[in-house]
Amino acid sequence: MDPRALLDSLEAGVAAIGPDWTIVEWSAAAARMTGLAPDRVLGQKFWTAFPFAQTRQIERVLREVLTTGRPGSYIAPAGAPDVPGLVLETRVTRGPNDHLVLLFAPMPAEPRSECREAQLLAAFEVERRLYLQLFNCLPAPALILNPDGQILALNPEGAKLLGAADPAGARGRPLADWAPEEHRPALVAALHDAVAERQRLQLAIELAGEPLREVEAVVVNVDPGGGGASPKLLFLAVDVSRELLLQRRLLQADRLAQVGALLSAVAHELNNPLAAIAAFAELLGANQSPVELKESADIILTEAMRAGRIIGTLLDFARQRPRMQGAVDLAEVVERALALQRGALKKAGVRVDLVVPSDLPAVMGDMQELQQVVLNGVVNARQAIESTGRPGQVTIGARPSDGHVLVTVDDTGPGVPPEILDRVFEPFFTTRGEQGTGLGLAISFGLVRAMGGRMWIQNIEGGGARLAFELPADVGAVEVTAAAAAETARAPRSLAVLVVEDEESVRRGMVLLAKRLGHQVTSVAGFDEATRVLSDPSTRYDAVLVDVHLNEAYSGFDVFDALRRERPGRERSVVFITGDSLSARTRDHLEASGRPVLRKPFGLEELREMLDRVAGG
Repeated sequence: MDPRALLDSLEAGVAAIGPDWTIVEWSAAAARMTGLAPDRVLGQKFWTAFPFAQTRQIERVLREVLTTGRPGSYIAPAGAPDVPGLVLETRVTRGPNDHLVLLFAPMPAEPRSECREAQLLAAFEVERRLYLQLFNCLPAPALILNPDGQILALNPEGAKLLGAADPAGARGRPLADWAPEEHRPALVAALHDAVAERQRLQLAIELAGEPLREVEAVVVNVDPGGGGASPKLLFLAVDVSRELLLQRRLLQADRLAQVGALLSAVAHELNNPLAAIAAFAELLGANQSPVELKESADIILTEAMRAGRIIGTLLDFARQRPRMQGAVDLAEVVERALALQRGALKKAGVRVDLVVPSDLPAVMGDMQELQQVVLNGVVNARQAIESTGRPGQVTIGARPSDGHVLVTVDDTGPGVPPEILDRVFEPFFTTRGEQGTGLGLAISFGLVRAMGGRMWIQNIEGGGARLAFELPADVGAVEVTAAAAAETARAPRSLAVLVVEDEESVRRGMVLLAKRLGHQVTSVAGFDEATRVLSDPSTRYDAVLVDVHLNEAYSGFDVFDALRRERPGRERSVVFITGDSLSARTRDHLEASGRPVLRKPFGLEELREMLDRVAGG
């Protein structure tokens, strides 16, 4: 008779265990009693098939049979999922080549009450079920490991942590299979040390197609073994991925706040010399100068104003304030966003093409938020091209579309894998690992929706991706533009102007610019001089240009308050000048005053428009 057929014909279950404790034979009756098919246990460790046999007594029986060659026996639960409470009586003998042969059969349903083994088994079964229920009800992932990291048992939360639909599929595998390569040495060391002393461990769990899961674990030896038995380690874990992510976001927010405060101070220090450079460059270019000198002056002025715009863009972008819905010029928004990325785009070898018509209608939205949306789109496009290791191109286009304006940001990168197209706007979803936050597109999506628009992403035929969003066009843009044009077209007249500025070079440049416009100008350096001049009843100024930051003792707001208190109504002639629009104190005072603001650096036309506006108001 065929040996396999003979083995499978037996009513008792038969299993053979190799010297390395792996199962090498598994009969049909063994499969029937345990509910485990041969393909699930062959090659697996003994404890995979008999998880409830993890006791020192049973392991001692197996090792004694292996050592002495004398047969032994034990009683233990089968662990079959469809036959709870099934208890097997097992006979163990030593076979050739140090193999162990197990012959097992169910215990009688009602063993004799005087049987001491039956009484002990009943007590053991009650205790086993209690601890099994506690183990499975734990709200945190829990695994039972041997010192080599092999999984002997795991509760439902442990199976979720490892992404295992069936806990039995994870039993017998090393926990290191789920750990990144660089984390495995720490895991091995912690398991080794946990045999003697409780250990704490930080570990990443790696699942295919998902971000790393960060866990904090405690490893405790819950069964020290003895008599040759192997210790059993409880690995109790807490998934702290979301908590760590929130901590990183809070830390990043705190750093951004610190950077914002620093940026405000730096902007003030930079914008003052830029204001002086711009003023003198414009005056130099406006004079009857040689062509070469005029060209140089124009270049100086252009670059000073560009530096000022970059600083202003940084300040606007970092500033936190309520949403301000209104008409927004998309061309200006795109230019501001690109100003922040020019260096990075150039370094990455990315060329930018703008396809924005000059007659594009304004859109209804918030300029700062739209700048963030466009900036996120440009950054994502640049990063996509950088991932290819080749130069590329970003094309930003805009066009009217049925009462809306459609904006597209195209790149020549690798495109978006089709299987994740539906997830790119999910918060914290990123394909860039630790380098990405997974928030850029999610924030942009929310901002566009809040402004009454919609956003989507698609792959471009031939390669690359397109980020598109659509916003309502501003139907009143034409009327607003016409009104603004009429306002600036008012006939100029000579005005009496007072300049209050503590920095001499900036003050001198402002005086010369105002005189260039044909105005009568008086200038003072500080608070005391300003209040003295303004309190003179024989003088009246059509416009008072006041720097926000005068010195450590006084600010431009002190001048404003003094004028409002001593000569009520005259405060309406004040125009604040500042290179700092970020700090909360400056922002709050400017909003409370209700007065217009000139940002440093500014040019001749900006000054002309502001003075005409104040004199006409």
